[in-house]
Amino acid sequence: MNSEYWLQRWQENRIGFHRTTVNPLLTKYWSRVVGSEPARVLVPLCGKSMDLVWLRDQGHDVTGVELSDQAARAFFDEQQLEPTITIAAPFRVYRIPRLTYYEGDYFALSARIAGRFDAIYDRAALIALPIERRPAYVAHLGDLIAPHGRTLLIALEYDQTRMAGPPFSVPADEVRTLFAPHGEIEELFVHDCLEEEPRFKERGLEWMTERVFQINHSRK
Repeated sequence: MNSEYWLQRWQENRIGFHRTTVNPLLTKYWSRVVGSEPARVLVPLCGKSMDLVWLRDQGHDVTGVELSDQAARAFFDEQQLEPTITIAAPFRVYRIPRLTYYEGDYFALSARIAGRFDAIYDRAALIALPIERRPAYVAHLGDLIAPHGRTLLIALEYDQTRMAGPPFSVPADEVRTLFAPHGEIEELFVHDCLEEEPRFKERGLEWMTERVFQINHSRK
């Protein structure tokens, strides 16, 4: 699974992972994880998520990063926003007040290009990556987060013998193993979400668990 796979998914409009509404777990747990003060927030693999707009509306300075140019254009078109567009190699950068969108490879985003972030929101990034790429993804988050930054992470777990990802199953133990070198992990919420995801039920799943984690980073 490489960049071409995701670009093709967007080109073919196979984006069942996209939510047309703001994620209720974001609105419920964000202030608990990050607090109410304005923050610089990174949303990796953001697609055209409505969550970007919600975070911006809370007063945060929001940065999304996404590989697909189609996703970037769709986000601004659907939100009826007119960004300024510049190049910060290797990225095309879309900007409006308090929202910056980097079109390009997440792994190429550096603190030199974008600065460091007070908070990270991950609803669809970790679970989009196969197991062999997850350690590098988390390590790169560690390079982008500010000292004592915080992450709100939403992960899924299911019987992957019955359905191949993405989204991939990322069990709670794996989340703890991945993030343990980077700080403290707290599980805030867990529930069976299969009834909310009929498309996965149709693919043969008998259960699917959604978990919300808070990571308090201890980057020096």
